[in-house]
Order: sequence, then C-alpha cells, then structure tokens
Amino acid sequence: MNLVVTGATSFLGTALIQELLNQGHQVYAVVRPGSQNLRSLTDGIEENSSCQREHLAEKGGRGRLHILELELGRLDTIASLIKEACDIFFHFGWDGSGSHNRTKTDVQQKNVEDGVKALWGARSLKCRRFVFSGSQAEYGVCQTVMKEDMDCHPISEYGRAKAEFGRRAQEICNVWEAGDQYRMEYVHARIFSVYGHGDHPWSLVNTCLDTFLKGGRMELGACTQQWNYLYIEDLVKGLLALAFSDKADLGKGIYNLAGSSEWTRPLKQYVEIMHQLCKGKGSCVYGKLPPNAEGPANLIPDISRIQERTGWKPEISFEEGIRRMLEIKNNNSKCDKQDKGREMHRCILCGQILEGTKLMEFKGMPASAQDIPDEQEVKEDKGITLCLHQCRTCGLVQFDCEPVSYYRDVIRSGGYSATMTDLRTSQYRHLIDTYHLEGKKFLEAGCGRGEFLKVLAGFPVEAYGVEHRQALVDTAVEDGLHVVQGFTENPDTVLGENGPYDVFLSFNFLEHQPRPGVMLDCIRNNLTEEGMGLITVPSLEYILQYHGYYELLRDHIAYYTFDTLRYLLESHGFQVLEQETVNRDTLSVIVKKRKGWDEGQQRQKGVPPARERAFNSLLDSGNDVAVIDILGLTDSLADIQSQMASLCSRLKEEGKSLAIWGASHQGFTLAATTALQDHAKYIIDSAPFKQGKFAPASHLLIVDPDYWHRDPADVILIAAPGYTEEIAGVIRSRYGTGVEILALRSDKLEELS
Repeated sequence: MNLVVTGATSFLGTALIQELLNQGHQVYAVVRPGSQNLRSLTDGIEENSSCQREHLAEKGGRGRLHILELELGRLDTIASLIKEACDIFFHFGWDGSGSHNRTKTDVQQKNVEDGVKALWGARSLKCRRFVFSGSQAEYGVCQTVMKEDMDCHPISEYGRAKAEFGRRAQEICNVWEAGDQYRMEYVHARIFSVYGHGDHPWSLVNTCLDTFLKGGRMELGACTQQWNYLYIEDLVKGLLALAFSDKADLGKGIYNLAGSSEWTRPLKQYVEIMHQLCKGKGSCVYGKLPPNAEGPANLIPDISRIQERTGWKPEISFEEGIRRMLEIKNNNSKCDKQDKGREMHRCILCGQILEGTKLMEFKGMPASAQDIPDEQEVKEDKGITLCLHQCRTCGLVQFDCEPVSYYRDVIRSGGYSATMTDLRTSQYRHLIDTYHLEGKKFLEAGCGRGEFLKVLAGFPVEAYGVEHRQALVDTAVEDGLHVVQGFTENPDTVLGENGPYDVFLSFNFLEHQPRPGVMLDCIRNNLTEEGMGLITVPSLEYILQYHGYYELLRDHIAYYTFDTLRYLLESHGFQVLEQETVNRDTLSVIVKKRKGWDEGQQRQKGVPPARERAFNSLLDSGNDVAVIDILGLTDSLADIQSQMASLCSRLKEEGKSLAIWGASHQGFTLAATTALQDHAKYIIDSAPFKQGKFAPASHLLIVDPDYWHRDPADVILIAAPGYTEEIAGVIRSRYGTGVEILALRSDKLEELS
C-alpha cells in the first residue's frame, strides 16, 4: 500500500514506519524542514540517490521510504509532493507534547487547525482511512475505568485539543459522506502510556532504568495512582489492526490502545519491577516530585472495543518489555561504542563521533566527588580509569564516561566562603547596574541550598531558584528563599511557577551536564523575549596553563574554553555580550536571548557562525579543530607525583605527620593519584555532610576542623585552589603558627607559613 505518516521522527512514528517498511509498504514520511531528529528515522536505512530522498528499509524489507519535508501547517498541500493516490493517512504530528507546552492554548489550538489541514490533505490523496493518535489525557483525571463512550473532562490544553480535533475530524468526515462528497473513515486511537526502546531518555521508564543501572537514587512522586503500560511493539500492532481492518463500521468510534486490564496496577509496582530487573542496583524515594500537568490521574483503561472489532490484544508483559530494553541497553554499553573497531563515543555538544586516540588516560581516579563513601560503602569503593577526549568537530574536551548519577543536583561546599560571596556580589552588581535589571525576576537554575540566592537577596530584584534534590530545596525554603524542586529535564520543562523570568543564573553547573544543549533550550524557553543570563564554568585554559591535572574529575564531564562555550551558547539561541575570567580558574559570560529564535527558522536562514564552522569541518576532514596540547598535563602528573613522594619521604624522616585541607575534587584526586593516600592522616573539611566519611579511591577519613585538636598534624597541605589564602588564615588562627602550611600552586608545592 501507499501510506502517509506525519510525526515520522517521533517515538511512535519511527517504530510504525519501520514495521510498515518491513511489511513491504511504500511510506511517505512527513518531517518538518531541517528536522534535527531525522537521524532517528534514517539510522540503519540505506540512502538512495532519488530526488525525493528515498530510503530502502533494512532487515530485508521490501518497502520504500520517501522523506517529505513539510510544515504541519501546510499538510493540505501534500498532494503537490505526492503524485499518486494513497490508502491510509497516519497523523501523529503534534507540536507541544512536552509538559510546558501542554498548558499553552495557542500552541494546542494550532495543532487542531493543522490536523484539519491534514484531513483535507488525506482527502486530496484519496485516502480511505485516517488514523489519528489521540491521548488518554482526553479523559482528564479519572478514578474509574476509562471507556470510549464516557464523558471526557480533560484538564490540560493538550488533552482538550486532542479531544476537540477528534470531534471536528469525525464531523467533517460525516459531512463529506452525508453529502456524497467523499467517504473516508476516521479512526481515533486513544493511546495510553507507552514505553520501549527509542522513547525519550527522560521518560519515567528510561530514567528509572538508567538511574538504577548506574546505582543512582531515583526521586519520584507518590506513585500510588493506578497505571497501565503498553510496549511499543504491541502499540504498533494495534494501530495496524485498526488501519488494515476490513470491517465496514471500524471508523465510527474511538479506540483505547493500552495494556490488558490485568496489567493495571499502582505505578509504584511498575517502579519496583524495574528496580528488581536491574538487580536491585540503586534506590528510589517516593513522594519527592509534584504531579504532571494533568494532575495525579489514574490510568484504568478498557480495551474491549478494539479487541472485539479487530481481535488485537497486547502480548508483551511489562516484565518482558523491560527485559528487552535492558538487553538493548546492556548490548549498547558493550557494543554500540564500536564501529568497525573504532570507538563510538559521541560529543555531548555537537553529537559527532569522538574519533581518534584519546588525549590522556588517568588511572585510579575517584569515581565521584559527591558520592562520598561512608564506613560501610568504603569497603566496595575503588578508583576508576578516565579517558579524556577532544571532539575534532567542535573542539570540546570531555570524558567519554557516563555522567555521575547526581549530575542534576547542585552540592556546594564553598558557597558560603568570603571569597565566593565577594565574587557573586561583584558579579550581581555589575550585571544589574550595567543592564538596568532592577526589579526584574532572576532564576538560578541549579541553586543548591540557595547559597548564592542569599547574596542576591541584597539587591533590588526578585530572586527565585530551582533545584533537583528535594533535601536541598527544603533547606533553602527553611531559610526563607523562593526555591522549588525541578530540573531542566527537557526543553518543555517549566521551571517553577513564577516564569517567564528576565534573567537566569548558572554557576559551575553546565560542566556536569551530559546534555548541555537541552539544559540551555529549557532555560531559554523559560525566559522573556529580552531575557539575559550569567553563566560560569571551570576554565580549561586555566587547567592547561597551570598544568592542573588534579582539576579533572568525572563529575565535570566537559571542559570548556571560551570558544567552545560560545559555540554552545550561540547554537542554542543566546548571544554572548561579555566574557571574562574570574577567580583565576573560572570562565564567566553574560548572554542575551536572541529574539525570534526558532530552530527550524534558524536552519533555513543559516546556522550561527560557530555551528557553521563545526559543520564545515565535518564535510572537510582537513578542517578539524587544533588538537589541545596536553603535554603539560602529562608532565605535571609525573612531576606532582614526584613532589608528593619527596614531601612524604621528608616528613617521614623528620617524624612529622601530614593532613590535607579540602575534601574537594582537587583534594580527592591528589590523594588518590599520589603518595598522599599512604602518608596523610586525614582530610579536613568544613562541610558537615562530608565529615565522618572517606575520600573516594584513597579512603582517607574526612574530619571537621576541630578534629585537629584531638589528633594534631604537623603539616597541613591545602588542596582547595581559589580559597588558599582564606584557609591559610583559618589554620593560623585556629592552630597557631607552629603548623607548617603548604599549598599546591598550579603544579608547584609552596610553603605559606
């Protein structure tokens, strides 16, 4: 058959198209012009040279795929691109499915109008059946079984729009048929909660599996509502049963597509099944997250109508579906990083393969800087090997490992220091005075306990914060700050309830993110049209200039220069107004939101200069970025190890004891990779949440500053760059002048006392 599918690059669209191709059908896949998601559709499909960009299906399928670039608002003109009659029109294209846009009336109403145009387009192609992807959101909040003939009371604009289009489409088809104008059956498939390989990485199922597999902590809502899951393969079979059924009255109703009634259970049970199938790795905490845009709805579907009319029934249990997903994830972790013998790690900034040899390899490194093992956990703690790469396309330097499980959380130990307070005060004053931001709404995206929001409270602005870890949110709220739980999970995520905001703040948080572009897209969507921002990240230039290998750690998955940071920001709708280096080791930029920024329009008009240079380098292998010179880092690693060995040897001969000040990532790395791990007595740190635990990899005990009085050390080595003078002053005032104070200045050990 000749078939049309809109929303072709979506989770549902790609799965349906692959099955249609495998069955030998000819598919016209409609994508938006310049779609960035086209790869999800064409991966594994061999390209042909046709002017219509035809693609042949893999796996021996006889079907043929035609990719058509067309905006949803122009679907009524589709016959100008397809020169033959078609049988069935699958309409899955729908903008604004994310949480943020589900509440926007204008976005959802445009979807209704676009859907009507799709209906007319299907008529122009002489389609006999039109299959639409409705949603369980049409029902609203229900406490009873959901049947197709019950009254619907949708809560969100998204649910209302889906239901409204269904009514209008059926009415239009009825009018056409009654007037003997045209007969086309309208099939409204109300799809419930679907999961499977290829779904968004931020879906509940994918997030749970990825978090558990990494041994992380999953924070959830109450999960007491009744829920029902359907595996993607079963969904596709259900849609095809509706599309290809030969029953004459098929198009006269609405059809629920969901799992079997016996699969309906409390959502918490689904989470527990995933946890068990992940072999009990990681943990989950309930009651931490707010409900979604539709509220805490129950999903109790009745699928008897489609079963009676088509004979379809779901076959893949949740347990089996999760096993399939885990098998794919496990295979990917072992195999998908190799392509004909080459590593397939992809750049987190531009998405290109990290080709070539690694820049540097570090062995015995701490596995994290914040998951600090306690007395029981330290028995299982081991150092890890980290490989540093540079993307030859955009130039970003990065580790090729998975991010730490807590990359969404902001945990600061130096937030209240005088050095950092003075710096933030200076930055706020400059930003507000220079750009006349008095009275504006500021949002710190990733605010921790609100350390920097307290500094902002001294300025004439409205200060808000969003933080992922609930315990930190609670602390901030107790301190009287306006902080809510949340994270920049996807571009449509709403950050708090007080947006849109005029200014955003992000302090040393971007370097933790495995999807920095998604974070910036989300922030941009929560800003006013004139929105601005202040961003800081650790400086790769500083690390390279001063050969500070100990500044590298797994928590910081990316290492930015001004060039790569500007490239990232410009690629996601921001203009860089100012840039400077602060505190010697940190890049700071002030940005402004580009007016009228739209990814689709931007691609048609021309990409930003930085992205254009990156894409050009893809086309011209001789145009790669200059490889970072890390000779200084390799030399400093050997040199610092030698200096620490000499220090420990000298102190042993003199009968003196040694302690480290700073349970920071620098301190952890130095202790783990040098002789310090065998000679230091303990690590001093002022952060209460670290005290009583053990440094990862080196396993040195972390103690509070008063511990020194119970077990004095003759020599204290400061391992907290940026705070060295401040800490040295504390040591002299607390412990007297008899203590020898040392500090690592760049790659040289210096005496301060």
